Amino acid sequence: MFARPSVAEITERNAQRKEANLRGLAIPSRGLHQGTYEGASTAPAPKSEPRRNPALLEIARGRPCLLLIPAICNHRLDTTVACHSNLSIHGKSLSRKADDVYIVHGCAACHTWLDTSGAPAAQKEAAFMAAHMRQVFEWRLIAVDGSEPERFRNAARWALDQLNATPTPQ
Repeated sequence: MFARPSVAEITERNAQRKEANLRGLAIPSRGLHQGTYEGASTAPAPKSEPRRNPALLEIARGRPCLLLIPAICNHRLDTTVACHSNLSIHGKSLSRKADDVYIVHGCAACHTWLDTSGAPAAQKEAAFMAAHMRQVFEWRLIAVDGSEPERFRNAARWALDQLNATPTPQ
C-alpha cells in the first residue's frame, strides 16, 4: 500500500528541487519563453520584422482570383485584392498580418470565405496553400514579362527571392 509522505519529507523534496533548479539541472521549459538557466533571459522570443512590399499588393488589382473556392468564387476581376495568409507559420499573429510574400490574389467572395467563414481551418489552409502555389507561378511569369510595369516585375522578383524561388527563364 502507498504511504503518504510526511510534511517534513515533502518540504525536504521541495527544497532539493528548488536547489536543483537554481543549479540549472531542471528540464528546460517547452513554452514560448527561454529558460532561466545560467542567467538566460525570460523575455519572449524576438519577433521578426514584417516583410512588406506595397507594389506586390498592388499587382493583385484587376487580376484573376487564384483562390477559386468552389461555389464561392465570383471570378470578378474588379474585386480582386491581395489576401494575406492567416497561418502563424507565415508571420500572422493577433495584431500582425502575415508577410506580404504569403498573399494570393483573391476575389472579394473568396477573401471573405478565407477570413470569416466557419469552414474548417484545415480546408482553409489547403485552399490557401494551393492558391499560393499558383501565386508563385504567377510571380514567375510577371518577373520576366516585359509588358508588366518595372515596379511589378521588381516586386515579383522580390517575392520570389524571399521565398527562395527562381523566376522562369525568358
